[in-house]
Amino acid sequence: MQQGKILSIGDQAVDENEKMLIFFGKNVTKGLAPYSIIQEINEPEKIELTVGDKILFGQQEYQVTYVGHLVNQNLQTIQHSSFVFSDDTQDKLSSSVYLTPAKVPDISEGMTITYC
Repeated sequence: MQQGKILSIGDQAVDENEKMLIFFGKNVTKGLAPYSIIQEINEPEKIELTVGDKILFGQQEYQVTYVGHLVNQNLQTIQHSSFVFSDDTQDKLSSSVYLTPAKVPDISEGMTITYC
């Protein structure tokens, strides 16, 4: 189990019409920052997500249903992943983690993200 903390939320990072949240570490580019949620993971190199794992956004629990082939490398190096909240089984993105339930969690600065 690894934990991260939300440091900041870009002013365009949460869109009610999109069921996706984009996370980056502190070294996100200025161009991506407005669309990103900035996190700091204690030991990112230890994250190895697989289907069936859980991710908690605060106390809100989600089941991992798909892990793109770039996800673990991106989380371990730049603390980046796109979290897609969807039951759709078509056209998966290689840099994304798909989660159920298909509802975007309520997030806030200072919130703990638990990868387990």
